[in-house]
Amino acid sequence: MALTGAGPRITIVVTQRDRTSAMREALEAIYAGASTSFDLVYVVGQHAGGDLRWIAGEAAKRGFRLIEAGRPLTPSESRNLGLAAATTEFVTFIENDVVPKPGWLDALLACADETGADVIVPLTCEGRPLHTIIHHVGPADEIAPGADGIEAGRRDFHETLFLHGQTLEQATDHLVRRRTRTCEFHCLMVRRSVFARIGPFDPVIVSKEHLDFSWRVARAGLAIWVEPKAVVTFLVPSHNDPVKFADLSYFLLRWSPAWQRRSHDLLKQRWGFQEAGFISSRRQLADWRIVDHVVKPLLRKVPLLGKRWGFVEHGSHVLYPVVALAASMLVWRYDASHSRVEEADNAGAAA
Repeated sequence: MALTGAGPRITIVVTQRDRTSAMREALEAIYAGASTSFDLVYVVGQHAGGDLRWIAGEAAKRGFRLIEAGRPLTPSESRNLGLAAATTEFVTFIENDVVPKPGWLDALLACADETGADVIVPLTCEGRPLHTIIHHVGPADEIAPGADGIEAGRRDFHETLFLHGQTLEQATDHLVRRRTRTCEFHCLMVRRSVFARIGPFDPVIVSKEHLDFSWRVARAGLAIWVEPKAVVTFLVPSHNDPVKFADLSYFLLRWSPAWQRRSHDLLKQRWGFQEAGFISSRRQLADWRIVDHVVKPLLRKVPLLGKRWGFVEHGSHVLYPVVALAASMLVWRYDASHSRVEEADNAGAAA
């Protein structure tokens, strides 16, 4: 933990996106890349023994707070636990597969101080080599649901991944500090006072949860800014950073059909979407992460046949339902553990 002067203005909250296999590289980069003083809270759900022992050792060595839930958490459940532990002016949420570039935290704080922004997001890159290929830069022209005057039940939304796939060199002219409509959750800095206005993150939404947060920020009349001098890289699942066996249980839960369906249903109801358009397209894409990052890599490992495109493509349609069934069992276990926690909390409140 960096220590200077009057104490930190920032709490960094590290949460799990869908894997743990990148957590060591990501945590090292957080400490190596920040000179601004900060507190750090690391939230873990139900991690494998080796990962849990490692992060507990890091917490003891570096002096940060470790919150262990002992059960799987949705990403926003983790964010809310970290938020509740924060007392600083700003809270920076970063997922455990995001590698920041040196100077990232200083740049985010400078943007907040110089613009008065309520939410500040970095330039997010993806994959390797680090800090090279743009994943997302918040667009300036998206319109939040309801802002266009369309009545509830008939609304739609078109999401834009601005500059996605371009290199930093190709996009140089567009990389300027500015207001933006939406932010992603790979990394963002928020004034803690914002949550008194809009409430905590919604723990149920796990698909496009950043849109729900962004729209609530906009509805409260608050400002989101993007700061391209702050650069982070999301280690998207890929050949270079595959979903490993130790990641499998949570990855399947995180992207399970049931969790996707709950998310889309809630977004539709809360923001008055029609079924056709944005919601329908998200439902159709609900299986792609499990198919592309779990099922197809497994099929490619089959001797001889795994090198054939047709075998992998057609085999994925056969294997996916089996894997989806396993994901459904994980959702059942999560729901049961969540219910026990709620019952214990209610009993404690009544006592």
